[in-house]
Amino acid sequence: MKSLLPVLALGLAIATAACGQSMKKPDIKLNPNPKLRYEVTLTIDEDVPGPFESVIAFSYYQTDENCVPMQLISGAVLSVDHRVPVTLHQTAPKTYRGTVYLDLLQDEDYYGLGVCRWSLMSFNAQMKAGEVTFGASLDGKEVATGSPRVQYFPKSYFNDPFVIKNTKTGGMPLTEAVRRDPGKFFSTILEPKGDL
Repeated sequence: MKSLLPVLALGLAIATAACGQSMKKPDIKLNPNPKLRYEVTLTIDEDVPGPFESVIAFSYYQTDENCVPMQLISGAVLSVDHRVPVTLHQTAPKTYRGTVYLDLLQDEDYYGLGVCRWSLMSFNAQMKAGEVTFGASLDGKEVATGSPRVQYFPKSYFNDPFVIKNTKTGGMPLTEAVRRDPGKFFSTILEPKGDL
């Protein structure tokens, strides 16, 4: 049994070192020459019940899990993620346009386990009205394939005194509730278009 103790101690030390790397925040760099450019247009329904104080957007990226060390306690493998602001330009009273790149972040070996490859997971627009933030989004595959998405939001959330402070609400697809009473909802359209 005594002869096994040094081996077990060495194994534990190696495992701890490898797993401990997951605590290190990687130095994420931008790709110096991104090529996969998409323009995303946000169009807000003319029937929206009030103005928005701000309209912002960001793109959300994530790496694969093969390049990330296992967490020491839980044994989980967590991918690395990164959020990048997207500048929106207002092109009409209720229309905004921003540019997103599928290959914006540079693939790198952060933990000595192989190259972490980045993927665009989503494009997100946030429209703030009073205490409520309305969130519309496209997933990365929709951006890459140029697939538009229409989302619906309840008009009642505008200027509602009972809405909890800092409420965030995501858009919903065309549900039965929307079909039954469309006048109670406003919509947004997110349309991605790649460079030709």
